Amino acid sequence: MYRGKVISPPAADKLSIPLNEIWLSERLKVFEEYVLFHELREIEYRYQGYEVSEAHIRARVDEGLRFCNDPRWIRYLNEFPDSTLPYECLRKLCSAIGKGMKDREALYSLLTKCINAQV
Repeated sequence: MYRGKVISPPAADKLSIPLNEIWLSERLKVFEEYVLFHELREIEYRYQGYEVSEAHIRARVDEGLRFCNDPRWIRYLNEFPDSTLPYECLRKLCSAIGKGMKDREALYSLLTKCINAQV
């Protein structure tokens, strides 16, 4: 429940995760900060009206803006790959951020173009 609106991702529905809970595997405990950041950003985007897949990619952009320089975040995505975000696209995102690109819409566009080119 976010600002009075029920936001429930398909995975939570499938696993019957109760409202207002985010479940983490013990294997992800060391990466909890990244998982929670992503999930909370994704909930915010869903609240704004974005569909699940777009909210997910937008949350990844926000993660990149915050964590691209964090080797542990890169390790997290290497150990637990996101099937919707090829590693090459993650590298392009972080490279653009490293070169000073901060505009979320431009980064979202860059990321979606890369993902679509990989399909």
